[in-house]
Amino acid sequence: MAAAWIGFAGGVIAVAVSTWVAIRQSRLEREEKAEEVLRRYREPLAAAAFDLQSRLYNILRKKFFEKYGKGERAEEALTSTLFRLAQYFGWSEILRRDIQFLSFPEDEDTRKVADLQAKIAGRFLTDELGQGLMIWSDEQRALGELMIVEEHGKVLCMGYAKFCDDPDGTFAPWLKRLRQQLSDPYTPGRMREVQHLLCELVETLDSSRLRYTENLDRA
Repeated sequence: MAAAWIGFAGGVIAVAVSTWVAIRQSRLEREEKAEEVLRRYREPLAAAAFDLQSRLYNILRKKFFEKYGKGERAEEALTSTLFRLAQYFGWSEILRRDIQFLSFPEDEDTRKVADLQAKIAGRFLTDELGQGLMIWSDEQRALGELMIVEEHGKVLCMGYAKFCDDPDGTFAPWLKRLRQQLSDPYTPGRMREVQHLLCELVETLDSSRLRYTENLDRA
């Protein structure tokens, strides 16, 4: 009888150990896949975040729209600003699609990227900063989805030339709203908070300072 119980207990332990090993292996595989996905998109996401923070900095500190918001460059100033917004949301959406079913690994930088993206999204969607440049999460994803294109079997973000050559006026409503909201008195507060977070995201993605050799200026 004792031998039977010992055999039963040994079987239970073997099953438990086998289950634990399988779960651990599955988790490790998901973590490795998450790291691989982030490596693949690290540079384009960093570039998109850098471009957007740079424009926000120029708006806040260099009086970008005071210089170019009127006259022959006015439309391009608005269009290029919307493009940088949409480009960031585009690469964020591409990353989200590839990584949504994966658990982020224990790696500190990888986890920090996810946290910073969530904070940036939250700064755009909150109504605590008024309605200027308030972009809800569904709208952020919609803008991102519209930017996604496929070339030579690779998923990429639409380039500026194609963005400007949009025959259907897909981005026209966004451009109209951007034009109206840039003058909102609360907009600079949102821009500043987003710009600071974008700087932190760029510095995290390029932690070795291979592309962006110095810390970025905060507005």
